[in-house]
Amino acid sequence: MMRNRPLLFSLFIVLCPLFAFAQGGQQAADNSLLPEINPQDIEIRSEFQARFPGLRRQPILGFNPTPRVFQIDPNRMPFMETRDESVADISITQLGRPDPPTRSVLTNPSRINAYLRGGFGSFISPELNGYGFYKLNDKSLVTADINLRASDGHLDSQESGFRYMDANVKYITKLKNDLKLVVDAGALNDFNYLFNLNENNFQQNFIGETSDKTYTGGSGQVSLQKTKNTLDGWQLSAGGNLFSTTLDAGNSGLSGDLTERVGHATFSYYWPGNHIYETFDVTASVEGGNYENDAIGSQNWIDAKASIEYERLFNFSTRISGKGGIEYISDPFSSKFFFTPELEIKHNLNNALSIKGTAFARPEIQTIQQNHQFNRFLNVQTQLQHAYNVGATGEVNFQLFDGNRVFGGANYRFVRDYAYYQRQNIAPSNTSGFYDVIYDNANIFEFYAGASQQLVPEKFWFDGKVYFRSPKLDGGGNIPYEEKLGIEGAISYKVVKALTINSWAEYIGARRAPSANSDLSAFVLLNAGAEYQFNETFGVYAKLLNILGQQYEVWNGYQERPFQIFGGLTIKF
Repeated sequence: MMRNRPLLFSLFIVLCPLFAFAQGGQQAADNSLLPEINPQDIEIRSEFQARFPGLRRQPILGFNPTPRVFQIDPNRMPFMETRDESVADISITQLGRPDPPTRSVLTNPSRINAYLRGGFGSFISPELNGYGFYKLNDKSLVTADINLRASDGHLDSQESGFRYMDANVKYITKLKNDLKLVVDAGALNDFNYLFNLNENNFQQNFIGETSDKTYTGGSGQVSLQKTKNTLDGWQLSAGGNLFSTTLDAGNSGLSGDLTERVGHATFSYYWPGNHIYETFDVTASVEGGNYENDAIGSQNWIDAKASIEYERLFNFSTRISGKGGIEYISDPFSSKFFFTPELEIKHNLNNALSIKGTAFARPEIQTIQQNHQFNRFLNVQTQLQHAYNVGATGEVNFQLFDGNRVFGGANYRFVRDYAYYQRQNIAPSNTSGFYDVIYDNANIFEFYAGASQQLVPEKFWFDGKVYFRSPKLDGGGNIPYEEKLGIEGAISYKVVKALTINSWAEYIGARRAPSANSDLSAFVLLNAGAEYQFNETFGVYAKLLNILGQQYEVWNGYQERPFQIFGGLTIKF
């Protein structure tokens, strides 16, 4: 018995570590969070990283040791459909050729090839406005327009009829893909009565019937335009015009003819800079004219200038445009060289609010035709003299969304030799005659504000503006026949697609009239109209002018037309 004790003790020593190891493994297995499953039965169809404690060899996830085997009969026969069997279940509509996909092609929008609007009004007053467009081929087209206004007269005490007619035609053709030729031609033929002079003896003994004036003229221009893109190209143009006016004042010395001939040529080249939204523009032009009258003889004038303009957009919010050049003007009174700087800055404070400022200094000269078409009561002893303008403007624009705009601003100009109009004195009785062009230095300050609103797109919209002016002459007093206060506005409402009604009004404040020894009274012109379209071709219109029946004068001595009714036909095709 004693001899067996060492053997039992040795076995105990050997088996103790084995029991300890087994108990440790059992406790580890009891503490594991994994389910008690055979890892070989796990089949995962994704990428996984997992460890199974207690396993020396980790299983390959997704491996199935006993895959299913699909056996194929080696004697099978493939299924073959006949043509009839293959189309047996197809509907008849699916057997035809399928429709091709819809092709989206950009086309030019339909345009009006001709527009004609004509009618009659009170005092036998016809009016006509016409426009035509004709495409000769893929590269050439012709456009033309005509405008006519006339009246038999509205005054009982004197003749007061008039006729204003002008017509223009334009030919455009593409010589190359980037080269275009444009030819313009125009003509005018106007007539109007003037007014009877206050001096009855002079009017009856020398003039007789009411004086009248006729105007005839023609113009033409040829231009070449080469455009590589919107920022790179050049333009060359040359042309001229003839103008003649005749004043018939009976046997008085006021009668006479005045003729003018003008020619001009211009070249402009523009190109982009090295920065985005940066452009350069170089321009050179020359314009000259000759006018003559029996009383003043033959006179010449010339205006030649060259300039370079730089424009750039900074930070997509500030646009700066600077221009500098030199200009030479010669007229019957003086000849001078001028430096012509101009700077314009526009800054967008945000998407809705922007401000703009401009400063400039430049000379200018008006032609005989421009003066006589602006004031139809001028005499024929007109002489031309250039003016020199120095000024600055500032404007604020607020546009909350498209179609709506509120704006306001101010501008100031000092003009040396400003052209204004005043009635001449006829010796020896100092009778006030017809109008003449007078030159004097002037200071003009203006403040304005307005709005343009389209409350309902394509249905209801209106525009309005009010301005205050201070037109002062260095010689003293306000500039004759220029108002200090004015208001203008227009409103349109499309009741239905075919019917549009509109109204427009104008207020002109009192104006200085030296020959009348008092100011011309302020007046309000209220007008209204309507247009109805029967179809795409025919329509009718009606309008009421001077609804309030205001008795007013634009130029002292001639009373303008009272209340008038117009109606007519509109044709589009």
